Amino acid sequence: MITRFKRQIRNLRIEFTLLGALSLLFILFTMLQKGEYHFGPDLIAGCILSVTNAFLGYVFIERAFRMNNNLFMLFSLAAMTVRFFLMIAAVAVFLITTTTNVVEFVGSFMAFYSAFLIAEVLHINKKTDQIKLEKVPAR
Repeated sequence: MITRFKRQIRNLRIEFTLLGALSLLFILFTMLQKGEYHFGPDLIAGCILSVTNAFLGYVFIERAFRMNNNLFMLFSLAAMTVRFFLMIAAVAVFLITTTTNVVEFVGSFMAFYSAFLIAEVLHINKKTDQIKLEKVPAR
């Protein structure tokens, strides 16, 4: 059990390292494209909003895997719906109240959102495969 936990931690480190590298590349690309070496708060705000969404997704997914198959699907869909409406509301509030550079905010939000969505799907797939392997009886 301890080795399995260590393996999961190592896999999470690899995934978050890859996501961090993609995020860094996106930020560097944005800075180089502008020809400047600073980026606005809108870029960071989009990133923070996407990271918050990814964190909530990870928490909901881990809780959903503790349930049976029917409740897993129901809980996952409900969590996705809640997260979707929370993100729409947060983006709308942010765009209405504070954003000065809409393209920077929406671009960073969508880029990070897409990267984290891919990571979320890969995590669900890997976790589902692990659960299937645990349920297979030994020969």
